[in-house]
Amino acid sequence: MPVGTISSSFDTVGVSVVNYQVPICESREDVIANCHKIAKMIEGLKRGYPGLDLVIFPEYSTQGFHPTKWGELTTTLDGPEVQIFKQACMDNGVYGIFSLTGEEHPEGKNPYNTLIMISDEGKIAMTYRKMFPWCPLEPWTAGHETAVAVGPKGLIVGGTICYDLNLPEIMRDTVMKGAELVVRIQGYMYPAKQQQVAVANVRAWENNCYVAVSNMAGRDLVYSYFGHSNIISFDGTTLAECETTPDEATYAELSLTAVRNARRNWTAENHLFNLVHRGYTSEAGGHAPCPFQFYKDWVNDPTRAKATAEALTRDTDSPLKCTYADVPVMKPSRLAEETLHAPRAEATGRTGLGKDAGKHGMVDDDISTEEAGRWKDGMPKGTTHHITATAS
Repeated sequence: MPVGTISSSFDTVGVSVVNYQVPICESREDVIANCHKIAKMIEGLKRGYPGLDLVIFPEYSTQGFHPTKWGELTTTLDGPEVQIFKQACMDNGVYGIFSLTGEEHPEGKNPYNTLIMISDEGKIAMTYRKMFPWCPLEPWTAGHETAVAVGPKGLIVGGTICYDLNLPEIMRDTVMKGAELVVRIQGYMYPAKQQQVAVANVRAWENNCYVAVSNMAGRDLVYSYFGHSNIISFDGTTLAECETTPDEATYAELSLTAVRNARRNWTAENHLFNLVHRGYTSEAGGHAPCPFQFYKDWVNDPTRAKATAEALTRDTDSPLKCTYADVPVMKPSRLAEETLHAPRAEATGRTGLGKDAGKHGMVDDDISTEEAGRWKDGMPKGTTHHITATAS
């Protein structure tokens, strides 16, 4: 696959990903102003990349993720934010993928975390709602199905959001619906840079599929985001990648023929075919039935599958309330005890609810039980500790 070009052709789709500067929106007026900034950026990207067919903005790039005001900044699929994006796509003759955090829930539940793809005619071509909100913090209501749609020049595009792509099942299901490009919009922060950059390459290789990732960059009121938006070929190699600069963008062209040819003619690397043709080199046609007990249980007996996962991990949402004993903390050395009178540390319960611990009535990942009550209005009060010291 050629790299370094700013062009495209009838056989190639020009894609741009953006390290969008994480917005800090305190009001709906801030959100609208930010949407106009995004629209202006699309205009510049089309001018700079004349082959551009699809531009992708990160999760949280529209409304941000304000730690206390997120619930006041929700919108709908026909809200003013979306209208601005529709106009920008029409004005510049491009498809665009955008983030809504959140999209109002029709039943009044917590909002969805939603990805939309808008066509060059200003129509919503795809809507995907995040299936696996990030634990332990995101408040979004979970979506329940993967999504694909026809994108520019007939490229079949699927959507995922941030944490989703850590679970191989979402990518595989999206690809098995026909996706040739799977988009991952994300708001990923340090310290997860190494893992989250690498997973895009792995998912592309596993699924003989292009992957395009747009991540935020910069710092909001809570996190620092590492950027590194990238575009990965179906063979797992990197076609283009940003660094860490906010509002940095990059570009690559994706060949329709190349990915379709690979899926048609590859053998050893054709993971999609090989999955349901096990052993075809010795038995014509191979074996199609699922050989994996966990997946059989998940489909036929979800309660049993859940029990299996809980037996392997924990049996409650909150680690603090888990019925299984925590791993004991190893005591300090005898020298430290005898000469420094070092106390013996004991592990405390943790739930990892971060700054919303107090709101949920649960204990933060990094604070002791006694300190949980010091959290108020989403902000920590006092010093937190990883362990509680007791006399040896």
